[in-house]
Amino acid sequence: MNCYFQTKIQLFGSHVLHVSHFVFKEESLVATHYEASVAKPSGYSNWRTKRKETFLAGRLAVKHAQNCLSVSVVDIAKAEDGAPVWPNGYTGSISHTDNQAIAVLFRPSQIGIQYIGIDLEAFSNAEMLDVTDSIGSQREFEILLIAGVKKELLTLTLFSLKESVYKSLYPLVGEFFDFLDVELTSCEGGEYFEFQVKRQLSQKVSLSFVLRRGYKEQEGHLLTWAFY
Repeated sequence: MNCYFQTKIQLFGSHVLHVSHFVFKEESLVATHYEASVAKPSGYSNWRTKRKETFLAGRLAVKHAQNCLSVSVVDIAKAEDGAPVWPNGYTGSISHTDNQAIAVLFRPSQIGIQYIGIDLEAFSNAEMLDVTDSIGSQREFEILLIAGVKKELLTLTLFSLKESVYKSLYPLVGEFFDFLDVELTSCEGGEYFEFQVKRQLSQKVSLSFVLRRGYKEQEGHLLTWAFY
């Protein structure tokens, strides 16, 4: 049965955000009232069913976040580059797996951060990530091990953390950049990580730009976030 819930993530000090989750049964969204409730982007009718479903799930998670914040429920358009177009004064992030989507929405002026990226990965995907050299260095994996990350989840965790970094930086960079362009440099308290940019990505994201990151294991899934 499809359902919603929220997860609290700690940013810094007493600042927290609530991530909205939408858990759904595969093939339960298209051609239903769920689909009818979401505005569709151009070309939607030509998409494969799976792509339609993950798009719908992400937007439904956003609607849940809007309801929980008691703000106007508005459709989140999709820009030409695929990024969500957030309402004025707000920013956020969306992620999804095969049967779950998550979204976070907030006012930067109230939280004290500019952008955030979130990512959700199923533990079952860990075996699919075996090209570790394209994700990070041996030193980065050592930092994760010291932080207490399970050995079998090392690659998945670094992959997910860098996915969140990518999403958080993209609004300032505006184009694709590689996972190896950012590096995990330290861990604080076994839970919060710092990433550093290794090359100039844009005028606003220069060498040594630092982001903070966190992660949480949750019922067979890994939830990560990055912010600055």
